[in-house]
Amino acid sequence: MALGEMFFSVLEVAGTISFAISGAMAALEKRVDLFGVIFLGATTALAGGIIRDVLVGKTPPSAFSNYRYMAIAAATAVVVFLIAWLSREHYEHNVEMVNTVNNVFDAAGLGAFTITGAKVAMGMGYMDNGFFVVFLAMVTGIGGGVLRDLMIGEIPFVLRKRIYAVASILGGIVYYQLVCRQVNDMTAAFVGIGIVFGLRMLATIFKWNLPRAFE
Repeated sequence: MALGEMFFSVLEVAGTISFAISGAMAALEKRVDLFGVIFLGATTALAGGIIRDVLVGKTPPSAFSNYRYMAIAAATAVVVFLIAWLSREHYEHNVEMVNTVNNVFDAAGLGAFTITGAKVAMGMGYMDNGFFVVFLAMVTGIGGGVLRDLMIGEIPFVLRKRIYAVASILGGIVYYQLVCRQVNDMTAAFVGIGIVFGLRMLATIFKWNLPRAFE
């Protein structure tokens, strides 16, 4: 396997683990059982990629043709469940710290999947359609989180708080433009991920939100 392919493979695994942790932690907040934690962890990790693959006509989606990612997401969710179960008292009395950890993993997953989404779109022959590449990057990044929030009865995070989809869009645009300008793929990926992750962290620290008609 070439270095570039290995890098993006590792990036997909990192994104899967990050989003599975985020989804499992969100599930634990809603007091669901073990199956619920696994299901929501896997949904958060895989749904964005499934939606992306369907949009580009790749069937069955990678999540169902390569069971590695499903196994990684499920195993990660189980580990999160066991950690919470074995240290339940400590876990429940440190909600603020848990939310901070969740936010960091969610931002990491968003960055990783934004870039892999753009990479897949360009690899499928859409290099000349920048709008579609960035759209698929965003869908890959936010799709799992949107579905997770809907399933736990929340207005999707992406629609209400802390610059989220915007960070994914900007990261996707920068990555796409750098690749178009013949910048090394891995360098472009690091820059794109850094923009997504950095914006999400800054938005959290400084409580940046897009304008709303009503407060």
